[in-house]
Amino acid sequence: FQLSLELLQDPAPMRTTACVVALSGASVLRGSGVAVDQGNTTAQQFTFLRSSGTANATGGPPDCGDKYDKLPDFTKEYGATLANTVCTHPGYKSACQVFDDTLQCWFRKMVTGHCDDLPSMFKKRNKDLVKSCNDPDTDHLDIWMNHFTEAEKGYWRNNFKAQAEESKLFDTMNKLIPKQLLCSTLHIVDDHCVKYDTVRTKEAR
Repeated sequence: FQLSLELLQDPAPMRTTACVVALSGASVLRGSGVAVDQGNTTAQQFTFLRSSGTANATGGPPDCGDKYDKLPDFTKEYGATLANTVCTHPGYKSACQVFDDTLQCWFRKMVTGHCDDLPSMFKKRNKDLVKSCNDPDTDHLDIWMNHFTEAEKGYWRNNFKAQAEESKLFDTMNKLIPKQLLCSTLHIVDDHCVKYDTVRTKEAR
């Protein structure tokens, strides 16, 4: 079992606030005392981890931006395709189901702010991004170091990191599904934040 590095609010400096460590073929979320078999984890286990991460939360709920009825009609359809696109690794589909509402919240926050007008990098990186996001041997630090531009790293720090410092929901999602979260973020930016009703994984013919 490959050692999983914990998900950080800012992956680059490798400062950890909680960590997931490999132990006897399973992972343990430090502080929860709960072992998680990444290959055979149930939604109930991830629900427990989600609740244990937020039980003593002192921050308020995350800022999700506008509700879907305030956004373009196709936005909700696009949001519904995020989890299926990025949650392809064994053991993570259950996690993405549990955190789907929180992922949708981050998506709406991004769209409401138009991703701070970050330019789409679709033509330049989409092929490599899709390959990395679908490769179980590629972790979240690879996505951060090899696919995020400096402007996108700044956007992440100013927006998601700021949210995670106030919202345990965002913080816990970031710790448990970091790679999926980072891949979602880049897909949203590359889809012009957003102009389509589904995540683009290849160029239209």
